[in-house]
Amino acid sequence: MNKNREIIVIGGGVIGLAIAVELKLRGAEVTVISRDVQQAASDAAAGMLAPMAEDIADTKMLDLCLRSRWLYPEWTSKLENLTGIATGYLPCGILAPLYGDGETGRIGDEETGSKTWLDRETINFYQSGLGQDVAGGWWYPEDGQVDNRCLMRSLIQAAQNLKIEIQEGVTVQAIQQRAGNVTNIMTSQGSFTAEKYVLATGSWASELLPVPVKPVKGQMMSLRMPHQPHEPYPLQRVLFGNNIYFVPRQDGRLILGATVEDVGWTPHNTPQGIQNLLNKATKLYSAVADWQIEEFWWGFRPGTPDELPILGISPCDNLYLATGHYRNGILLAPVTALLMTDLILEQKSDPLLPHFSWQRFSNQSQNKTVNSLNHDFNNGHNSLNVLNQDSANSESNGINLSLEVKEKSPMTIAASPLLSSHSQIISEDQPLIIAGKTFKSRLMTGTGKYPNIEAMQHSIVASGCEIVTVAVRRVQTKAAGHEGLAEAIDWQKIWMLPNTAGCKTADEAVRVARLGREMAKLLGQEDNNFVKLEVIPDAKYLLPDPIGTLEAAEQLVKEGFAVLPYINADPLLAKRLEEVGCATVMPLGSPIGSGQGIRNTANIEIIIEQSQIPVVVDAGIGTPSEAAQAMEMGADALLINSAIALAKNPPAMAQAMGLAAVAGRLAYLAGRIPVKQYASASSPLTGTIS
Repeated sequence: MNKNREIIVIGGGVIGLAIAVELKLRGAEVTVISRDVQQAASDAAAGMLAPMAEDIADTKMLDLCLRSRWLYPEWTSKLENLTGIATGYLPCGILAPLYGDGETGRIGDEETGSKTWLDRETINFYQSGLGQDVAGGWWYPEDGQVDNRCLMRSLIQAAQNLKIEIQEGVTVQAIQQRAGNVTNIMTSQGSFTAEKYVLATGSWASELLPVPVKPVKGQMMSLRMPHQPHEPYPLQRVLFGNNIYFVPRQDGRLILGATVEDVGWTPHNTPQGIQNLLNKATKLYSAVADWQIEEFWWGFRPGTPDELPILGISPCDNLYLATGHYRNGILLAPVTALLMTDLILEQKSDPLLPHFSWQRFSNQSQNKTVNSLNHDFNNGHNSLNVLNQDSANSESNGINLSLEVKEKSPMTIAASPLLSSHSQIISEDQPLIIAGKTFKSRLMTGTGKYPNIEAMQHSIVASGCEIVTVAVRRVQTKAAGHEGLAEAIDWQKIWMLPNTAGCKTADEAVRVARLGREMAKLLGQEDNNFVKLEVIPDAKYLLPDPIGTLEAAEQLVKEGFAVLPYINADPLLAKRLEEVGCATVMPLGSPIGSGQGIRNTANIEIIIEQSQIPVVVDAGIGTPSEAAQAMEMGADALLINSAIALAKNPPAMAQAMGLAAVAGRLAYLAGRIPVKQYASASSPLTGTIS
C-alpha cells in the first residue's frame, strides 16, 4: 500500500474514470481508488447530452458543455475501439415540448441553426401522441444521448485494458496535508502515496475537503415500450419537458427522470417521488400510463450553490479538483478529462478553468479584486431605475430627500489610477450567491418603519441593494406604512425576500412562508422560493426562538424553500441550520431596532469561521461604522432596516450603509495589519541626518 504512485484518482465514477483513462493514454501511471461505483451519480443518470435543451444561462458553462458535446463522437469512438463495448452514443436531437400555461414565454426566442421553433401542428410530425396541453416546442438537432450504463462499462473495461490499477471497495478517510501539499491519503485499506492526486468523488467530495458540494437526490424509473414486429417504437425522440424527460433507448427501454430532492443522504425510491414522475410523464405523453414498468432507481447528484462544477487546482499544489458536476456529469466527462489532463501533465490551464475554480466560494482568499468587488460605491448598481416610475415621481411628505443619488459615485474604486494600472494582478472577488442566485450588492434592506412610501423608495435606490425584505403579514393585512407596497417597487429589478415577522410558533411561520411564496409569484417572481424565517414569541426583547426556528426550517427546506433564518448568535444552532439545508444563517448583532451595534462579536466570528453558507448579520446595526465592522469580520452580507428608516434623512443613511458594506468587504479582503503591543516606526531608521 505504501509504494509511491505517480497519480491517484479518488473516485470511480464517470468523471474519475474518464480522467484516469486520458491520463494513461498520455503516458501517466494512474491508480483509481473507488468506494462503490454503483452509488455514483453516473450509474443513475439518463445520459442526455443537452446543453441547448437545458437552456444554460451561464455563458462559460454553456461554452464548456458545448465543447464537451462536440468531443463526444471522437471520445466514444476511441473508447469503443479500445474495448469493443458500445457506448450507446446517438446524436438524435432533443425535442422540448412546451405547455400553453405560461411556458410559451420562450416562443419569442430567436431561432438559430441549433434550435427551431415548432408550432402545435408541426411538433406532432416530430413526435405524435403528445399531451393535449402541449402548445408547441423547440427542436434541438445538435443535442443527443449516450447510454450511461454502457458508457460506464466501456470506461471500466478501458481502464482494465490499459492496466490502470483500480482499488475497488476502498474508502478514503482523510487527505493528509503538509506545507501546501498532499503527502498521502488515509483509507480503509491503509495509506496511499502519490506525486499528484485528483479528487473526483462527486457528492462525497465535502467529506474530504471543505468544498460546497452536497448530494441532490434524483429518482428515476424505466418502462418497456410496446413493440410490433417490423414497426418502430412509439417514442422516437428524446423529450425534454417541464421537470420531466423521456430518453428512449434503441433496445426499447424508456428512461423517465428525474426528481430533484434536497434531502441530504436519504436513500431509496419513494412512492411520492415515483408518483411525481408518473404524473408529469402522463401529462406529456399519456400512452406511458399503460406501459410495463421495468425498474426504479435513485442516485445522488453532486450539487454546488451555483450548480456549476468545481475544476482545477486546489489549495494544495499537487491536488486537483474535478467535482460538483450536478446534472451534467455524463455530458462533461470528455471535456473534464481533456482539461484536467492538460493541467496535471502539462500545467496548461484552459481559459475556461478559472470560472470553475473553488476560489469562487472562498471567503478567506485575500487575492480578490477591488474593481469587481464594487463597480462603484453604489454597491454594484449601474442603473437606478429600480422604482416603479408612477410611484417614484411622487413628492415626499415632510422629509428632506435632497440627497443627490448619482448613477456613478465620484468615489469609484475603479477610477483610482493606482488600481487601474495594476488591475491584471488583482483577481476577482466573487459575487454574493444565495441558493444559486447571484447578487452584486451585499446589503439587504427592508420596507418597514419609514415615514412614508417615498422615503422608502428613495432609500432603496440610494442603498444600491438588490434584495428587499417584506413582512408578509403586513402586506396581506395592508398594515400602516405598507399600503401600495406591491406597486411601489419594481419587482423585476429588486428580489423580494418575504419574511415571517409576527409569527410566534413554527407552524405559524410555515403557513406565512407559503403565503409569501405565493405573494412573490403574484408579483412576477415565479421562481422565488426565498423566505426570511422569523419565529419570535418574545414581545419585549424580540429574540428568536431557536427550537421553533429549527423546526420551521426543517419543514420549509423539505418543501423546497431557500430558508434564511434569523437567529441568536449561536454557533451550534447556526451549524445545525446549515446541516438541515438552510441557504444562509442570519445572526443578530443585537436586539432588533435597538441600534446597539454588534454586542456578540466572538460568537459571530465563530459562525463565520465554521459556515459553508453565507452569513448575513441582521439586526442591531445603528451606524455605518458598525456595518463596516460586521463586513470586516468576514460576514457575507448585511440586512439593515431600522437604522435607515428611522434616520433623519433615510436616503442619505441608506447610501452611507451601502458605502460601509463595500468598505468593510474591501477591508476584509485586503487584510488588516497585525495588532501589536508596541510601536513600530513607519519611517526608515537608516540614512538619518546626524
